[in-house]
Amino acid sequence: MPNRMNVKVCYLLCLVLALAGCSTTAQQDDAAGSSTLKAGKLPQYSSPEDLPKAVPANPVSLDHYQVPPNLAGLKLKGEISSAKAITLQYQDEGKQESLYLVITAIPAGWDNMAAERAVASYYSEVRQRRVNRALSDSANALTIISEQLMDLEGQPSAQAQLRWVEAGKPIQNQSLLVTRLDDAFIRISNASYKQNSRWLLQQAKRALAEFKAAQKAIDN
Repeated sequence: MPNRMNVKVCYLLCLVLALAGCSTTAQQDDAAGSSTLKAGKLPQYSSPEDLPKAVPANPVSLDHYQVPPNLAGLKLKGEISSAKAITLQYQDEGKQESLYLVITAIPAGWDNMAAERAVASYYSEVRQRRVNRALSDSANALTIISEQLMDLEGQPSAQAQLRWVEAGKPIQNQSLLVTRLDDAFIRISNASYKQNSRWLLQQAKRALAEFKAAQKAIDN
């Protein structure tokens, strides 16, 4: 699988397809505290239409989660709750960096799915939405620099480094992190006009660790 792909040039394969043929080796910088998962062989999806269709999720209650006022040095700007998800937005004072943490209940029917496959499948859906956004306007361009399925703090996590181009705006670096926490998926996405995508991915991991620590504080 190529390390770098631009959706303006070629059609991007979903992560679950890539995992069916190979396992990804972690980058040296991420080697400490992480190890590559050897996921079982997954179905050969030939098109986005063949991806698993999620049954509507149960409502997520904020009562089960502590919302930290700060994550990874960014301040909470707002939150949006719906029947399917909770979205928390964090931003720096200069509004040059933003981070979103989304809590989504694991869909009914996915409960018995292997954790690695569930995370990979959910990541694939999120990834495809980003690809569709890029393809919807010829002025947009999305480059996926790297993507991996790795063990992170005892849970499988899908991680990606991206670069986004939009007409009339500077190049924006992005990262995406998807993992599980109890009965929910946690999705962290962040972006910056200043920091590179590797730095952003480390920030996303820090935000996840701080968010999980806030949940443990409730139990204690």
